[in-house]
Amino acid sequence: MGQLATKHIAGAKTGSKEYIRTTELFFDKVFGKKSSFNHDFATKKGVFTAESIEVTYTNNKTLTFKKATDKKDFIKGAPETKEAFLIGKYKGSKARERVRHTHITKTIEFGGQPVGSKKESKGTIFEREFTNRLKECINGEVCEGKYHQAAGWLIGQLEKGGKNPIQDVKQLGGQNASRPFEVAGSQPFIAPRDHKAHGKVLTDIDVFHQNGTITHLSAKLGPSLTFINPGSKTLFSDQDIKDHDINKNKGIALLKMLNLDEDTFCNVFNNFGKTAQKKKNLKHSGVKKVKKNVLENFVKSAMGSNYWMIHATDNSSHQVNMYYMDPTDVEGSYSKVASGVEVFYGGRDGSGKRIDIAFENNHFSFNLNIRSKAGGTTYPTNIMLDYKTKSVKNKVTL
Repeated sequence: MGQLATKHIAGAKTGSKEYIRTTELFFDKVFGKKSSFNHDFATKKGVFTAESIEVTYTNNKTLTFKKATDKKDFIKGAPETKEAFLIGKYKGSKARERVRHTHITKTIEFGGQPVGSKKESKGTIFEREFTNRLKECINGEVCEGKYHQAAGWLIGQLEKGGKNPIQDVKQLGGQNASRPFEVAGSQPFIAPRDHKAHGKVLTDIDVFHQNGTITHLSAKLGPSLTFINPGSKTLFSDQDIKDHDINKNKGIALLKMLNLDEDTFCNVFNNFGKTAQKKKNLKHSGVKKVKKNVLENFVKSAMGSNYWMIHATDNSSHQVNMYYMDPTDVEGSYSKVASGVEVFYGGRDGSGKRIDIAFENNHFSFNLNIRSKAGGTTYPTNIMLDYKTKSVKNKVTL
């Protein structure tokens, strides 16, 4: 069970309507009418009844909000929130205590899970809901609700006007196999090496046809999209980076493919947070000369082919983008490196604990990044190939 983060009480800081909602909810659960809001919060230590809110801002000024009429000031200052404490009592206790916002459980009303339930990501929920729509449609049931238009259109494409009828649909989600980073000689790739073999590996939903064939669907949700996220520890350990000694074949191959300087690469992480390192990162960043055929072969295996991309926007419109990752397209123009390859040591502004490598073609914008996905850690844990679509053949949005 997760806890609230600062973004959940920072109002319009990120521009997210969801975080504006959770910021208002945080206040209303303390001061709102009891007929509409429960003043109890689930926390790490149990149920806590809040009476007031104490907020410290980025300028280190602290304010305490004690009444419902303070809401306008609370919302106005929310984007500059550094931390917040609820002031009140735990159930069964007479002692007044303070509970930091990061100790408050992210329950279902804050976009999380009910206490005691198994955590289920929004992506998994989308997979299940889209699978259910497909099943309803193929079984002649009422096919309505979220994603029903997209599901109906996709069935038409897959059944080809009655020529390839669907027998069943299954959500596979957590069963999809590993796609690790590997190297053969000096060629890095995402296993399996043949991009045409990836459909059955990365599938989230399988559609079974009466003739015995299977259509694979890769389901994605939200604005951030990535083709891969393999772990990086088999390429370089934390100690390798600390020692400035990238000695594993996989790590050597990655740096060579992207023309990354070993010392600069290591210093991004070793000297993270130092002002002088930011200047060095920016100095060494820029367009690099690479062997494009090596990078293109890597991209082919990272993208994979022989599957349908099913990408839902994470908003109230419930729109779904759908297109087929055809082997011919992936082998050809989809994987081409048609631009310069620009390296950003320390990220775009040079101050981060990451390296970004940007390139593009007529169909996709790519951002290969090496960074930590684990909170509170500096050294890299994963390699990501994030992307945005530009002009993809036969892409349909419903």
